[in-house]
Amino acid sequence: MGNPNAEKLMIYFPGGAYCIPALPGHFDLVNALTTDLKKNNQDLGVLFLAYELVPHAPWPRQLAQGVALVQYAIEVLGKRPSNIILQGDSSGAHLALAVLSHLTEAHPHDSIPTLSLSENLLGALLLSPWIYFGTDHESFRTNADKDAISAKSLTRWAQALFSNADIDKYSHPTEAPIGWWKLLPVERIFIGVGGDEVLLDSIISLAHKIKAERPDVLISRVPREFHAEPITDFGLKLPPGVQFQAMAAWLNQTFSR
Repeated sequence: MGNPNAEKLMIYFPGGAYCIPALPGHFDLVNALTTDLKKNNQDLGVLFLAYELVPHAPWPRQLAQGVALVQYAIEVLGKRPSNIILQGDSSGAHLALAVLSHLTEAHPHDSIPTLSLSENLLGALLLSPWIYFGTDHESFRTNADKDAISAKSLTRWAQALFSNADIDKYSHPTEAPIGWWKLLPVERIFIGVGGDEVLLDSIISLAHKIKAERPDVLISRVPREFHAEPITDFGLKLPPGVQFQAMAAWLNQTFSR
């Protein structure tokens, strides 16, 4: 999508609990963001990752594919890391964090390409990141009747994804040690969450840990929005909401640097 010859690049990791392929709303969201950027004279290309799905491809197969796409963008397409933003929603935002962790310290699995950056990536935009796989936070109870996803479905998806995987800082970001987030090779981070998400507490908790270690982290908490609502809004042809506007503003500011 976008202009393949543009210097600036967005690499998009779509959500879907690693079990569901990209939806029309994903492409409509990205198209709206690139259109907004173009109005502000920001020209860019977009690469979507069509990673293999669970249960056919258990973790960390998706991490290997995410790293390979970043490597392709840099080594084959000739994009500078400082012109690249990683973007993802839900499990795609989880994958973006895992890729950043791998770029910081290589994952031990031999299927994952080794990639050393010459400079930091420009940014990472994380919408409703699925980064905690329990269901014991209070927001699972207070938002149970407000969100589009449930504790039951999340538990089932997590079991399918990590049935034979190690629990480490790549698969479970909440396991990362103190000081880890300041090492990530990225300049700016956006973390968006809706106030009606069952994942609200876990996202806010990790977001504040990351922000405590990095100078340029924006936490966008929008009341009365559910999990990855901008994607659902575009899928249903509804007007863009507050979180979309926050994402567009952050992207414009970041690509203008």
